[in-house]
Amino acid sequence: MQLKPFKPETRDAGPVAVIDVGAYSARLRIVQITETVGFDILDEAVQTLPLGNDVFREGNIQPANIRLAEEIFRDFSRLMHEYGVEKYRAVGTSAVREALNRDIFLNRIQLASGIHLDVLEGASEARLIFLAVKDALRGRFAFTKGNAVIYTIGTGSSQVSVVEEGMLASADTIRLGTLRLIEELGQRMTPQKLREAVDPLVAAVLSGITRMASGVHPENVIAVGAPVRALITIGRKRVPKHCATMSRDNFRRIFAKVANMSVDELVSTYHFNDLDAAGIEPCCHMIDQLFAITGAKRMVVPMVNTRDALTEDLMREISGQPDPFIPQMIHAAGNLANRYNCDETHWRTVSRLAVNLFDLINDIHGLKPRDRVLLEIVGVLHEVGLFISNRQHHKHSFYLLKNSELPGITSEEQYLISVVSRYHRRATPKTSHTEYMTLAPDDRVRVSKLAAILRVADALDRAHQGKIRDMQAVIEDERVILRVLGPQDLTLERWGLSRKADMFQQVFGRKIVLERRS
Repeated sequence: MQLKPFKPETRDAGPVAVIDVGAYSARLRIVQITETVGFDILDEAVQTLPLGNDVFREGNIQPANIRLAEEIFRDFSRLMHEYGVEKYRAVGTSAVREALNRDIFLNRIQLASGIHLDVLEGASEARLIFLAVKDALRGRFAFTKGNAVIYTIGTGSSQVSVVEEGMLASADTIRLGTLRLIEELGQRMTPQKLREAVDPLVAAVLSGITRMASGVHPENVIAVGAPVRALITIGRKRVPKHCATMSRDNFRRIFAKVANMSVDELVSTYHFNDLDAAGIEPCCHMIDQLFAITGAKRMVVPMVNTRDALTEDLMREISGQPDPFIPQMIHAAGNLANRYNCDETHWRTVSRLAVNLFDLINDIHGLKPRDRVLLEIVGVLHEVGLFISNRQHHKHSFYLLKNSELPGITSEEQYLISVVSRYHRRATPKTSHTEYMTLAPDDRVRVSKLAAILRVADALDRAHQGKIRDMQAVIEDERVILRVLGPQDLTLERWGLSRKADMFQQVFGRKIVLERRS
């Protein structure tokens, strides 16, 4: 039986599996999806896999750990076969993501076990964690309406997500993890030395991120991660199923207690596993700095992990639900546009007109629903390059978007968006344009189609006044007639189209004609 990576169109309700490869362990979960409780866990397996020891010190995963990973994945494959699992999702996080030889590592895993391991990028991880946190809180702590900072603390990397009025404003992945700090410092440190080395580093990183969201005053600090879940159990007889809270004062008392305990003492006293025990003190330093920077009085800890998030996401796709994260992606894109002082009236108009045109010419563009989402995002962000200079700002937009972190967007999609923004004005794609030619042929076609639609939408708001509110389209063999509801005089819009509709005609073989409708 050949194992198959999960695909969104799948509707089979048989046993499915998720695999999460972190910096220091590999974890398998096999579940049976049910109509009543969501899913039942059939089996779980956890294996130590210290990839972080290699990657955070040397950059490459060493041969011994590749062989260990092959054996672990062969075991996972056998267990999945025993349960009749045919569909699964397997991801690697920080250590796999950063390994210089990750492609070799992924190929070795595939050949050894038949399991295809994907790299879970920071932007995709932020999406999963946000949705899992939202589900765990279920409207509590004013999460869907208030401001919050979500701090995801991992062993190899961390994430800071800023939530503004219930919507995700930004998400940043930082190379700062509990065990990574110890690996990179390269020595066993006393509590005093750890404090002297870690506190300034954490403060500098978090201050830089929170400064970008200076207008957001969080009511809650939301902390996620295995060491945080371990920390929250100290002094409790019973831990809530979905989430727990800890005041800043109580946190300080616990921090003072664990700071003077060895890893062995933490394991024997609180029954932590070795990884959680080793990460407790660095975790406390991170949380302490987050409290200090945000001024929050309370920490909320959703009892979720990556496997929970992967399982819930897999279930949504099996049931055919639309991606609930899309509104968060658009909001985060708008927040980034405003950060670069873009004209909000213009980007809202262009984004709206672009998806409107996308829908109207659906019969001739052949693009997918995901492309519509990417078009809406690039419509929001196409003019960020003006922050640098008006001269050749389309090229500056390409650079800024290529190097930004957009939650929910893969690195391939992010690069595609950046190339589309590069062609929202001036020259159309040429073989001499390296950024275009490095794309796969199918993606070059996608870029050309999306950029052609974007250029028309941009031209229809040439005056940056948001005049055109709605439009209809008549598709003929040689032209597309756009009938717009808007200003009496379309002179400026027709002039804009005369300068920017050339690419639409090249790509779709039809001339754009603009008419006014009453």
